[in-house]
Amino acid sequence: EFVNGRPVERALGFGLAPDLGEDYTLAATDQRHRAVFNGIWQVGYGFQLSGLYFFGSGQRFSTQYGGDRRDLGIGGTRRLRPNGTIAPRNDIVGDPLHRVDLRVQRRFRLGGRVAVDGIAEVFNLFNHENYGSYTTQESNRNYGRPAFNGNVAYQPRMMQLGFRVAF
Repeated sequence: EFVNGRPVERALGFGLAPDLGEDYTLAATDQRHRAVFNGIWQVGYGFQLSGLYFFGSGQRFSTQYGGDRRDLGIGGTRRLRPNGTIAPRNDIVGDPLHRVDLRVQRRFRLGGRVAVDGIAEVFNLFNHENYGSYTTQESNRNYGRPAFNGNVAYQPRMMQLGFRVAF
């Protein structure tokens, strides 16, 4: 029903199962704390050193039992267990993330306004294990354990070399 072009909220008149109704908790992807520090230092002799530290507290992940016991199909909560209890919502909190990235750059002047910069970068310098995905189905024997995530933010230590021409 609409009034003045806006939908009107009406009570259902009956209760909903806990896994389908108003089950409030912190959202999936909730991350309580995050900090990023960076700096650039002109060392001298054309060298520049820069770095970045990233910290992110554990992120929440949506959890489920692992089976569609209500036959809702796609979009169902899948939190009803075979014994009738309900799996908690967004119950996994991942490990904190730590990353240190470092960059060294040297400028070589070739005359006039022309210069070439040589660049070396190391990402995740201390090779900290960062996980961006977890197994979130209780019925899976790996429940709560980290799972592969191909996003570059979660990769092990990497290095790249590059150059830039300025003119």
